[in-house]
Amino acid sequence: MRLTKTEEGVMVHSILPWEEEQLAALAAQGKERGEAIWVPLLSMGKQMRVLGKIHSQSRMIQLGPGVEIVDRQVVVLGPMESTRR
Repeated sequence: MRLTKTEEGVMVHSILPWEEEQLAALAAQGKERGEAIWVPLLSMGKQMRVLGKIHSQSRMIQLGPGVEIVDRQVVVLGPMESTRR
């Protein structure tokens, strides 16, 4: 997945088919359970670190404190976490 910076914040620029399928499946699970499912977004490379998270239904992205991204930054989906909101 690639993220892009806009005036409104950070958005998904492009997404691979398997990522789209995984987020759609998690969104369906979240609807069934009545909870928001957030999936961590990890940096690429040897020292993968959590940059933020993406909401499985809305695709809203929240970056971690102090995290900056470059335009069209490549990230990967991490292990799923779920929180009620």
